[in-house]
Amino acid sequence: MPKTRILVIEDDDDARLMYSIMLRSWDYEIIEAPTGAEGIRIARQQKPDLILLDIMMPDVDGYEVCKQLRSDPHFRTVPILFLSALDAPDDRIKGYTIGGDDFINKGKVEYQELGARIRSALDRLQRLRLEMRGKQHGTSLGLLSLRGGVGVSTLALNLARHAAAWSDTPTILLDMAFPVGSIGLWSGVEGSRHIAELLSRNAADINLLLIQSFSLQNAHGFWFIPGPANILDLSGIRMEAVERLLHILNEEGYLVIIDLGRGTLPLSWQIQSHCDWVGVVTSAENTSRTLAAIALNALAKDEETRRASLLIFNDVTNAKPVDISFGLLRRPDVFVPYTPDFQTLSEPSPLAQLLSIVTQQEEVK
Repeated sequence: MPKTRILVIEDDDDARLMYSIMLRSWDYEIIEAPTGAEGIRIARQQKPDLILLDIMMPDVDGYEVCKQLRSDPHFRTVPILFLSALDAPDDRIKGYTIGGDDFINKGKVEYQELGARIRSALDRLQRLRLEMRGKQHGTSLGLLSLRGGVGVSTLALNLARHAAAWSDTPTILLDMAFPVGSIGLWSGVEGSRHIAELLSRNAADINLLLIQSFSLQNAHGFWFIPGPANILDLSGIRMEAVERLLHILNEEGYLVIIDLGRGTLPLSWQIQSHCDWVGVVTSAENTSRTLAAIALNALAKDEETRRASLLIFNDVTNAKPVDISFGLLRRPDVFVPYTPDFQTLSEPSPLAQLLSIVTQQEEVK
């Protein structure tokens, strides 16, 4: 079996040598680059499994290296760990924002901790690959939060818009933020042909033509099925119908984005168990972080469902959190910086990063 290949991009010769010796002692294959520009070239040529990246380099700094690599589809899920003398909150936030998987302070990290954080990043990547291995059709991502006001519906809408603009995969957004959805209301759609009515049908009656009859096309190219515009009795919704709906869309190759909104209803937790992926959305506010940790704990206990859980930090207030991971069970998988307009997010877009995780088009081997 080939060894795991790690690229060390570091302009300090002594530091680069020390890291290389240390990593080889853990049986990794090591590639070295003394400059940022050389690091980009070698990364694209050698395709490493993980990158250790210094920030302060004289030609191209580490932030720019990360930004350029994340714009390449191959490197959208390759772990990039910043290893730097910088450690101010703004430095760490910038590193996470542009796509870094971890931010390690050179002067504070111990030998054993560095090894553990490298293994953790590699293990996380392997789990993501295994989750999607063998999937030849579509995939579904449910988005939820136990805390209102963290932008779940806005994120779902803009993720669908991004997918329609940058992917050939057909995309459909299902508004299941019960009891009343937002997507249809934002689109000015009301009426009886909504997702709750569809899911109240017998599962055997649901087919592609029926799904299409409930679907509307957004001006940006994706399809959506709106939620109810009024409070309704949801007891008629059948889980067999949910499973049938997602199975058909999967077979047809759709990327299915499900807005579960504030997932505090038991119904929402039944629906998410049928998704391939579940994204828990949180923000800087302390209650939001606490509730996100509770949600992740609940998902971790549910071993019967075949899906992966993702933690998405959506900076809705531009609160500049001191530590993005504070109070959470793990570092967020995707960091979405504050923006009044998702379409102005700098590249590599966190929306593209999220899509690359759930579709794994470039990384499955």
